[in-house]
Amino acid sequence: MKWLEFNESVRTFLLVDSERKGRGIQKYIDKQIIAGALDLQQYVSQLQSSNVNTFFATDMLPVPTGTRSSEVEFVPTHAKINSVIISGLESDESTRWYSYVQVVPWVNRFSVINGCPVRSKSYAGKITFGDGKIYLCSPLIDDEKLYIYWSGEKRIYDVDDIVIFDDSCAKAVADFVKAHLNREVDKDVAMYKSYMDMYNKQRQQIHVNWKDYNITNPIDHVSGGTSGNGIGNFTIK
Repeated sequence: MKWLEFNESVRTFLLVDSERKGRGIQKYIDKQIIAGALDLQQYVSQLQSSNVNTFFATDMLPVPTGTRSSEVEFVPTHAKINSVIISGLESDESTRWYSYVQVVPWVNRFSVINGCPVRSKSYAGKITFGDGKIYLCSPLIDDEKLYIYWSGEKRIYDVDDIVIFDDSCAKAVADFVKAHLNREVDKDVAMYKSYMDMYNKQRQQIHVNWKDYNITNPIDHVSGGTSGNGIGNFTIK
């Protein structure tokens, strides 16, 4: 399902509320649809977008004040880092090894900037994230590849963006929108509480339905579970 189709599905469930007139009402509905989708993602982590960024030695630069460490830009500001892996060539140069990198809190970034032992398949090194960049030690060499797996809440949509939401999500978001229309436009607190109760029950059921699924990206769903390196065209802000 594309974002435009999801938006239309939400408006179908809104019934007459989708045609409300008044200054700024339609723009408000559009904003509340996004807010409802965000609230679902925050409650049901499986609805968040899943991503992988890859880097080679040529993508990274030495840290100017560091020792045996490198840096590169990493711009997502609402990213949850799930795992970091480095792969390299075995001595036979026909197979690759994979090893997890230790993720260090940004407050301890100087333990990365100041360098660490030479990488091997049993010790992949350390990495830290912050200030719009990555610090890594030790630097990648030509045959090594860095994989950063992360998930995030999608907050900005284009009409052709593929989304993971289904019609049950659309119905829940519609009730979320109705609740806020009743509170902010109609000043009807009782109806606001009624619709929010319905929304919360639907959100809980969506969580139950999705809780056993692996976090994935929408392309996995539309392609039957097959994808390459994840999704790289989502804007997480």
